[in-house]
Amino acid sequence: MILHIIRHADPDYPNNTITEFGKQEAEALAVYMKGVPLDKIYTSPLGRAIDTALPTCREKGLEYTVLPWTAESMDYMRPCDMPGNCSYTFTLTEGVRDFTDLTSESRNGSIELLVQNSDAFLTSLGFERCGARYKVLRKNDEHVAVFCHGGFGGAWISHLLLRPAELSWLDIRLQTTGITTFEFSSAGEYAFPVLRQLGAIPHILLAGLRINNR
Repeated sequence: MILHIIRHADPDYPNNTITEFGKQEAEALAVYMKGVPLDKIYTSPLGRAIDTALPTCREKGLEYTVLPWTAESMDYMRPCDMPGNCSYTFTLTEGVRDFTDLTSESRNGSIELLVQNSDAFLTSLGFERCGARYKVLRKNDEHVAVFCHGGFGGAWISHLLLRPAELSWLDIRLQTTGITTFEFSSAGEYAFPVLRQLGAIPHILLAGLRINNR
């Protein structure tokens, strides 16, 4: 299975949509995705993610499905205000444990929900999480795209990379319409999500659009 995690286009936050430039980004993405295999499209419930997905839905002839748990939350973007460093334990059988955060505001609930919902979503696609790896429940060669957000997307990517999701805001900055791709192998009893690209924007370069650092 191929999983694309795609950040929304340039946002118009007050109006819950994307800007005129964001529409150009979304159209450029759709043109690029026309040549990319895609079987399912999911989006965050927020307008900026849905409006980014719509041109790709049109080009691919697919309907989108809303995933409420992929909505943005400031919990994924807390400032680092703790005097010490973070610490945690990681094992291949149990994953991340005993995490000490860098922010004084508790966000355990949000992160736990992200992990739980990610696990449930991937299980529905045939990959059941077992610690740091995924048990292959059935063969799945689908190509799946999830349109979501910068903060949430970074946290989810960190989780899939076996890192504490809370660390994502420190070192993952996703460009608008950036494409992050994971490959889950259906061969064998277990699979790891293998990162193939992080925040790629070939469609922006091909369309001659400016790179958006927003």
